[in-house]
Amino acid sequence: MINDPKSQLFIAWTDLGTSFVVSNVGEFSRSILGSHFKHNNFSSFVRQLNMYGFHKINRTPRAQRTSTTSQTWEFSHPKFLRARPDLLDAIKRKALEPDPRERGR
Repeated sequence: MINDPKSQLFIAWTDLGTSFVVSNVGEFSRSILGSHFKHNNFSSFVRQLNMYGFHKINRTPRAQRTSTTSQTWEFSHPKFLRARPDLLDAIKRKALEPDPRERGR
């Protein structure tokens, strides 16, 4: 998705290639997410990124965070780098932590 020329208006690598930026969250959700996932919910997309160890880097000033058209979100992961597909196998879903209430049963 990030390397697809049709998606470049909405998702692209940063200049350094160490993170990627999602612009115009509303249009990204409508136009891009539904063609790659079973949903077009941006919050679910972010949740999935978090489960795989990606971190959000704040780029949108607080005053602009209410409008999805002006929101810009940046994400990074130490193993998700432009021109380094050899690292992708090292990105793993985080293991679920056991429920602390279940200990000692």
